[in-house]
Amino acid sequence: MAIIGRHTDNKGRSTGERIAAVQRYGRPVTDDELTAATRLLDAMLDAAADHAVTLDTFDWVADLPGACLDAIRHQSR
Repeated sequence: MAIIGRHTDNKGRSTGERIAAVQRYGRPVTDDELTAATRLLDAMLDAAADHAVTLDTFDWVADLPGACLDAIRHQSR
């Protein structure tokens, strides 16, 4: 079971919900990968908060939840 996450976007979706909503082709995403990607996203948003940057800010320029999941899945290959 994936974790909820500590941050939310302006629509009230948690980082865990954002990670779970990422759609990728290939093998199914495991719960461990979802949890690790959520933790990575939370850690990145913790660091970004020092610069007043939020998940919504990133949504303007990048798919940060997708990038976190891709990075975790790449490690587990």
